[in-house]
Amino acid sequence: MEFKSHNDFDTFQRHVRFERRYVQTEPVMEFLAALATTLPGRTRSLSQGVVLYRAQIGYDEDDIEGAVTITGFSERRMKPNREFCGEGRANPRGIAYLYLSNHLDTSMAEMRPQRGQMLSVAQFEVQRNLNLVDCYSVEQEFGNIELIFSPPSTQEGIRNAIWWQINQAFSRPISRGDSSSDYIPTQILAEFFRHHGFDGVCFKSGLGEGHNFVLFDLAAAELINCGVYDVKAVKYEFGECANRYYKKKTNRDNS
Repeated sequence: MEFKSHNDFDTFQRHVRFERRYVQTEPVMEFLAALATTLPGRTRSLSQGVVLYRAQIGYDEDDIEGAVTITGFSERRMKPNREFCGEGRANPRGIAYLYLSNHLDTSMAEMRPQRGQMLSVAQFEVQRNLNLVDCYSVEQEFGNIELIFSPPSTQEGIRNAIWWQINQAFSRPISRGDSSSDYIPTQILAEFFRHHGFDGVCFKSGLGEGHNFVLFDLAAAELINCGVYDVKAVKYEFGECANRYYKKKTNRDNS
């Protein structure tokens, strides 16, 4: 089965967010069926012994003989708890996945910390060989304007555009103003990948170098150490991403 166009992903998102969620519409089922045919080519291996990073805002304090020392959160705190986990980009409330990064600074940037805050940052070691869905490896990247004015016409180009959009959806930084419905498309995709036997998903970070990993099995990686970092500075980069408009002069402006 093939995709109809690069718009199939937008159709999928719109239907699961605003029409039906648990009993899927025909366009959603067709999209997922087409997506399933591309999964064999999206496999990425993650080897046992690889070390990844996970950050959480905050730290613990130990009182040793009257002296207070700062230490990283315990292992129990650094792993998500099914009873308390909220909505995430890949997981719905009550289903815990392990979010990791292969880049130290990126793991902290993903927390969106403020200057002066302190974070606990743990190294996790992968416990077994894992097969992940690779969302980010595409032959061509697209811009939103490009998809509007110069959309791909071949099936290969459409597949690249679909997977580029999927990577963008997973990579989009979580904002405090997000609605839980914003996460529904990627949560469905994560569960879809899990249903097809994958151990997790990997995608580019929208906030730093390297890649992010979501592991479906909390025991697939174990904490080996944890330290504390403080935020020295926060840097933003900006780029114009849409056409600029120009105000027309009126006779009053010319007077």
